[in-house]
Amino acid sequence: MTALLTAEFRKVLGLRYWWILGIAPLVVGLFCGALTLPVMRQVEDILGPGFAEAAAAAVGISFALALVFLFAALFGVVNTGGEYQHRTVITTFLTTRGRDLVIASKYATAALFGLLYCVIVEFVSALTILMFGGGFSGADLGGIAGVLGTGLLCAVLWALIGSGLGLLTGSMVGSVVAICAWVPFGELTVSLVLHGIGLGGVAQFLPAQVTWYALFGVVDLSGEAEMPVSWPLAPLVLIFWTALICGLGWWRTRSRDLT
Repeated sequence: MTALLTAEFRKVLGLRYWWILGIAPLVVGLFCGALTLPVMRQVEDILGPGFAEAAAAAVGISFALALVFLFAALFGVVNTGGEYQHRTVITTFLTTRGRDLVIASKYATAALFGLLYCVIVEFVSALTILMFGGGFSGADLGGIAGVLGTGLLCAVLWALIGSGLGLLTGSMVGSVVAICAWVPFGELTVSLVLHGIGLGGVAQFLPAQVTWYALFGVVDLSGEAEMPVSWPLAPLVLIFWTALICGLGWWRTRSRDLT
């Protein structure tokens, strides 16, 4: 397993997509951290003390995390679906003792790179808030730490979702289009349809929505806000979606005829 992980990391580091996918969330993290806290301080007198730091974490850093989750999923797709596009998957399986170890190494690699993306973006976002906004108050450090910690978990899960989807479809392009269409548009459309037919309660458990419930659920911006899906149910639902897609990807890869 160690040899497979080493080979997988060398394969990823030998290509450029791993750092290209990290540029966009990093740049957004720089600007979000620098701009959100000063703006929120202007309305702190109206909304109450301590609001600025909590809002900066929940809005500024979370906006950067939105791109982290998306690009972590895209990394997972490219890392697995690319094997099918370039027809290297047959060689990869033939040089190992079984498909299970290959799949596990790909999932582990995706999770580690998703975590790496999130750590870097969170560090940059928090650092710029400290530099341009004057820092955090002690009362809000717990909520901010909760947002950052939940972001790390969600980034890992979305990287695994992308990786599982790439294995399930066997198509890098198709999976990339599916991820890019589903997150900003597809889930919203499905949610509106479900609400229209009286199944709005189901819509709140869709993966992108439950991600935000998990993220925002650890910080209370107004003292009265209630998440439709609260902790710890929200992250558990996201873990369920991750396990489902990764499980389907694992099953499809084991049963797919590669000849």
